[in-house]
Amino acid sequence: MRNWMKYLIVTLIVALLTNGGQFYLWNQYIAKVRVDYENEIEVLNATIQDIGTLVDVYSVRAETFPGQEVKEEDLMIVQTPESLINDSYVLEPQQVMDKFYKIAISPGTPLTDDMFMSEELDDTTRETDLIADSWSVGLKKGDYVDLEITYPYGDKYVVLSHIRVENVNTSTVKTYLTGSQRHIYNGALVDYFLQVENGASLNLVKYTEPGIQKPSDVTYSVTDNILSVITEDPNVLEKINTSLNQEKRTMITNSLSTISDEDASALSSGRRQTLSDITGAEQAHIRILNEQEEAQQKELEKQQREAKLNEQNTNNQESNLKVEEGVVN
Repeated sequence: MRNWMKYLIVTLIVALLTNGGQFYLWNQYIAKVRVDYENEIEVLNATIQDIGTLVDVYSVRAETFPGQEVKEEDLMIVQTPESLINDSYVLEPQQVMDKFYKIAISPGTPLTDDMFMSEELDDTTRETDLIADSWSVGLKKGDYVDLEITYPYGDKYVVLSHIRVENVNTSTVKTYLTGSQRHIYNGALVDYFLQVENGASLNLVKYTEPGIQKPSDVTYSVTDNILSVITEDPNVLEKINTSLNQEKRTMITNSLSTISDEDASALSSGRRQTLSDITGAEQAHIRILNEQEEAQQKELEKQQREAKLNEQNTNNQESNLKVEEGVVN
């Protein structure tokens, strides 16, 4: 009996010492966690103080593309540290209305003034439908293009530079041109009509990054009669350097005077085939886009049907469960 008591006492003492040790270690662990937590809070508070107050700025709701027109419904508010804000940030939608995106912008990116570009319109600017033999496959509203004329022997000149596409139709592209640009375009049309049977062509060439790339210099030169009209037209604000125009025009005239009948026939045939290939590629591109849109619509309808079916199954399960509960009760 006495041995049993000794054993019990020893067991109790060992248990107390073990539990006491565990309790001590646990308290030490809790104290360390508390210190680490308090240190982390101090670091976070210091970081918040460094960042400063968050203020509202604007971003976009969906991915944009260069040349896309800014619309108020496309903008959304995001918060940015006040310490980072400067005068270039967009704080009100009115700052960017009637402008165009210079670059592609992802949702959540704070907007700044240097992400936008403006189209300078003078009093002579008018809506104009451009005629061209071809344009870049996939051309769309908001893209920027040069209008180029290519003469039979391949000498190419920029007629219109950095023109924003307002709409793409079956055989024309809608844009805005100033009075001077319309005169130059009309002059290029005359050249084109006179030389198209010899292989001349008009082409629209798209900029890849219109907000970043420098606009091309206009290199085309008009005939003397068009130059005279531009010079005397009181509505034209942009005048042409007469001597430089005449020098370039002489080069164009000399080149056209050397075309032989055989060359003209071969060049015309080759250009027609090239333009036919481009037209075919454009039609194929449109067909692919239509097929993709149709596939997306079918996928959307499929998802809607599945969602409706899942909703019906859920409702049926809930109804069955209520019936079973009623039977049990």
